Amino acid sequence: MMKPFPGNLSHKAVIPCALALCVAVLAAGCKKSPEKDSLASTHTTAAETMASAAESPKETSAPQTQPSGDALPSEAEKPQANSKKISTQNNTYSSGKVSITYPGIVNLEDSTKASAIDELLKKNALSVLDAWEVNEEEDSLDISCQVLSADRNRITVVYTGELAKKGAAYPTKVMYSNTIDVSNVSDIGFDHFADPYTMAGYVLSGDCTFHNASDALKSELMDAKNEISLEAYTEMFTNADFPFEGAFPESFSYEHQGVIYFSIPVPHALGDYAIVMFAPDSK
Repeated sequence: MMKPFPGNLSHKAVIPCALALCVAVLAAGCKKSPEKDSLASTHTTAAETMASAAESPKETSAPQTQPSGDALPSEAEKPQANSKKISTQNNTYSSGKVSITYPGIVNLEDSTKASAIDELLKKNALSVLDAWEVNEEEDSLDISCQVLSADRNRITVVYTGELAKKGAAYPTKVMYSNTIDVSNVSDIGFDHFADPYTMAGYVLSGDCTFHNASDALKSELMDAKNEISLEAYTEMFTNADFPFEGAFPESFSYEHQGVIYFSIPVPHALGDYAIVMFAPDSK
């Protein structure tokens, strides 16, 4: 879906042989052992070419970087304070005018489960190619990811970028997310975080709060959101997130530090999508 790293010992001109031998032994015993590799090194892998560089899609692995914009503070890159944390690395699918970055996990002990999770992450990240009928030679698509959190229970990824279809008057800003249940190697959807009908009512209420929007934009978003009915929002949230069948979801959701975030479509002039915040403890 969202993905660091012998001082000079002065000696007197004359020193007893026994003392010299003692100093030598002590100096040898105090040599510093090689430092262990930092955790950041787990994010670095050599770039690997999957096929002919000139004609075929390429996938590379690289250290994870934190994007700007709507990104939230990432927990996946912080020093691993306990054994529940896992590390991730960024992989990039590149073909024609298409570039999609998505994460892979690198230190889950169960290698079979790790491979299954990696395949699910990749499948969901690249699903937009078919869903949006992207022509990789004519359409331009640039997607980056941010791993908001990764531990042995859950992985949360947010994808953001732009799609410019050939002949389109302007590019479209896009956002989607992917939350994975590590134990079951399965996707977690909107209804895991909140009730679709309740959230539809919240969006239409005066209490609705938007993430990372200026005061001027918030005012316009408050008006724009009311152009969609309660029933339409309920259906939208019911069909949100991965996995999906048929049409690509209009809304994606995730939970971060106790707050629920989910997207809603808005006019292009307002950014194509807006992120709604809902903090259960404050309502």
